[in-house]
Amino acid sequence: MKIKFITILGLLFLIGCSKSSTELFELSKEKLKNNQPDLALKDLEKLIDKFPNDSLASNALYKMSTIHLNWQNDLSSGFDALEKLVNSYPDSKQGEQAKIEIEEFPDFILNKTESLRKKEMTKEAVDHLMFLIENYSKHKFLSKAQYMLGDIYMNDLRDFNTAIQEYRKVIESYSGSEQEPHALFMIGYVYANILNDTKSAKIEYEEFLSRFPKHELSPSVKFEIDYLGKSVDEIPALKHITS
Repeated sequence: MKIKFITILGLLFLIGCSKSSTELFELSKEKLKNNQPDLALKDLEKLIDKFPNDSLASNALYKMSTIHLNWQNDLSSGFDALEKLVNSYPDSKQGEQAKIEIEEFPDFILNKTESLRKKEMTKEAVDHLMFLIENYSKHKFLSKAQYMLGDIYMNDLRDFNTAIQEYRKVIESYSGSEQEPHALFMIGYVYANILNDTKSAKIEYEEFLSRFPKHELSPSVKFEIDYLGKSVDEIPALKHITS
């Protein structure tokens, strides 16, 4: 009886291991529908390992990249899957698409970051920006990414000291960028209106006017300096708010 039981288990194992590429692909789709991305990835990995020359192999590898990027927010694994797709199946439709996505990866990261922020997935948004900053040191969007990082700490996490540090990196690392004057303004704003450090605020604001006297934010900076440390009812232009 025991031998029969073991034999049955062995047969079941063999049956489970003998699934076709199509069956494995369909199983992965079903597991995704049931919100089981880890199990879906295992089926796709099995498909690629067992049927590397099958027409579904490139499709499976592309599907793995989308699971990593869009389900698990795993940029590193997603990018690796895209690179493997290009190297292993360069002439496939999925391989061609992977080339495009690799080229546009920084744009994808920024767009995904904004989507994550809307979903209040703040940690994931920060991780995405850090990946971009660490891996694309020469990219044109880097100053925007660094500024967005400061904005997340300022508005989403309400960690004002870290926000100042991240805004400061825009000024130090991306001098001449569109975001530089905005970052300097925000540092002054945080000191003046949140941390109530009028001395530091004045230093930052005066630095702004010295460096960007004709910037569109200059009138706001002058207004801030004129009324540093004063309450709303002490500011004639805003007095109607409290009356």
